[in-house]
Amino acid sequence: MPEIDDVVTLVYEDGEEETFSVEDVMELDGNTYVILVPEDADSEAEDDEEVEACIFRVETDEDGEEILVDLDDDEYEKVTSAICADLDEVCDEDEDEEEEEEEEDLDLDEDEDDPFDPEDDKDEDKD
Repeated sequence: MPEIDDVVTLVYEDGEEETFSVEDVMELDGNTYVILVPEDADSEAEDDEEVEACIFRVETDEDGEEILVDLDDDEYEKVTSAICADLDEVCDEDEDEEEEEEEEDLDLDEDEDDPFDPEDDKDEDKD
C-alpha cells in the first residue's frame, strides 16, 4: 500500500507521465483510498492556497501488483464526504484548543496590572 510521503508516477493513455505525492491513505467501507497531490504543486503552494488532489481506490491486480482505480461519481461523493467530515473534526479540535489558549491568556491578563485601568491606580494610591 502507498505510504504518506511516497511518490507515485501516473502514466496516462497518451503516454504522458505526472508525478504525485501521497497526501493521505484512508480506509472506508473495506476499501483503501489514496489521495494524491501533484508533486510540483506540493512545493509551490502556499499554506492557504487550495491544491487540486486526485483520489483513487487501491486494488490488487491478478499479478499481485497494487493498482489505482478511478472512482465513479457515487464513490467519489462518499469518499469526499468522509474526508470533509474528518477535516471538520480536526478543525473543531483546533478551534477548541485555540479557545482554551485564549482563555488562559485572559486569565493571565487579569492578574496583571493594566496601566490604562483607573482601578489599578486607586490600588496604588492606597499604599
